[in-house]
Amino acid sequence: MKVGWMMRSFIYICCLMLLTSCWNSRELNNLGIVTGIGVDKVPNKEEYHVTFQIVNPSSTATSAGASTGQPTITIYSSTDRTIFGAFRKTSKKAARQMFFAHTQLLVLGESTVKSGIDGIFDIFERSHELRLNTNVIVARDTEASSILKLLLPVESLPAIGIIKKSKNTARIYGESRDINVFELINGLSGEGSVVISGARILGDAEEGTKKSGMEQTKVKALVTMSGLSVLKKGVLQGWLDGPLARGALWVQNEINETSINVDSNEVKDSIAVNINYSKTKIKIELRNKVPVIHVNVAEEGTLSEAQSYIELSDREVIVQLEQQVALKTKQEITQALQAAQTMKCDIFNFGNELKRTNPKAWETVKDDWESVFAEAEMDVSVEAYIRSVGMRLEPKLLKEK
Repeated sequence: MKVGWMMRSFIYICCLMLLTSCWNSRELNNLGIVTGIGVDKVPNKEEYHVTFQIVNPSSTATSAGASTGQPTITIYSSTDRTIFGAFRKTSKKAARQMFFAHTQLLVLGESTVKSGIDGIFDIFERSHELRLNTNVIVARDTEASSILKLLLPVESLPAIGIIKKSKNTARIYGESRDINVFELINGLSGEGSVVISGARILGDAEEGTKKSGMEQTKVKALVTMSGLSVLKKGVLQGWLDGPLARGALWVQNEINETSINVDSNEVKDSIAVNINYSKTKIKIELRNKVPVIHVNVAEEGTLSEAQSYIELSDREVIVQLEQQVALKTKQEITQALQAAQTMKCDIFNFGNELKRTNPKAWETVKDDWESVFAEAEMDVSVEAYIRSVGMRLEPKLLKEK
């Protein structure tokens, strides 16, 4: 009898467990999916103007697959002393509860990074919805809200399109880098400075917010990646553009692929070499409290195009091209190092490397590391190899002069 009672009780408990439900469940058709967040500093006030890019479900997907004629996104914004306060204020404007679990992009306005960004990320670390792997970029020469308002061709969701542009630039051209909230927080709390990719608007920003602009083959405005912003203690110090940006990423071992033009037969920049492998090694030593930083780069590439005649069957010619590639790489790296030293910003984490490899030496310079870094000696060496010249040797249609 007692065994039967215990068995029945066990069955009842199991049934109760099966009857439980999600107490905090939310219906999908009641949620506004936030794909991008923009943060701008209000001038002369301790307030943030926060912009939200929300998916318009009726435009992105319909039962018949036809367009509703509405934009794919809706923009809401609010101003408050705290970012969380702006989140809550926006509920007065949005018909749906904002849902942040799918937020892909955080855009920081240039006014924000000029005043300092240390206070922005506390909510990302506390919230269970906001994701630490959210990509971060800086709106250059414009507001974050302007970037998020812009409609983009090809990609229906602009925030996703901007992320893909950043990744493509980083992977193929090497003048941009991917950084998320988690990495940025670690960088800001470390011994050095950080760099964040910039994005600017080309064309008429106002026209770029109109859906009619997407019905033309040539759009009136678009977002393009533009340099690396340099931040020290969360405050913008300057920008690295073009070769300076690529040189900095070379030092950080973040070049996946890029291209370099070199000379041939006194024809300037007539040979294109695609760098498809690059490895950077850093070694730091302290001599009389002066850091000596050794940067060694090994890279490999393919000759992708020749705009002048060149005898590629001659090994000496290949060696000369390799030397030019190595020299250009060294020049870009050296210029990037000098730019960082001028700003007294250790964006390369040399301080962390010295701390890791030689803690005793680090203790002697850590209190004034930025100034010590600015006076450091740099030793840059580059080895370049051209592994292939493509599917032919000499250019067939270009004659020897």
